Amino acid sequence: MRSIDQEIFEVESRLHMREARIKQAAREAKARTVKALASPASLLGAVALGFVVATGLGRRRARAPAVSRETKEQGKGFALGTLAMTAATWFIRSQFGGPVGFAQFVLSRIKNRKSGKPAVA
Repeated sequence: MRSIDQEIFEVESRLHMREARIKQAAREAKARTVKALASPASLLGAVALGFVVATGLGRRRARAPAVSRETKEQGKGFALGTLAMTAATWFIRSQFGGPVGFAQFVLSRIKNRKSGKPAVA
């Protein structure tokens, strides 16, 4: 009967051999891929594909319809609304510490109105 240490050693050595074979196969695959990608034919193909895509996008942009005046006005309104929300957020954070503090302030005002107590600012 073999000792358990001997069996463990054999299993570990088999695992290390498998790991070494996998690493070697990965290195070989990487080398083949780099060699194939660096070939002149693949580089020329990539350059040609880049030119085709770039000219296709350039033509599409030239045909785009002009933006209407109505769309421009909506865009201005959206931009002003965004600025107003930014200002409101800044004000709430500086005065109340955040949205939760603001919500607590509003709730306290509502409770004071219902109970008839004068509001304390």
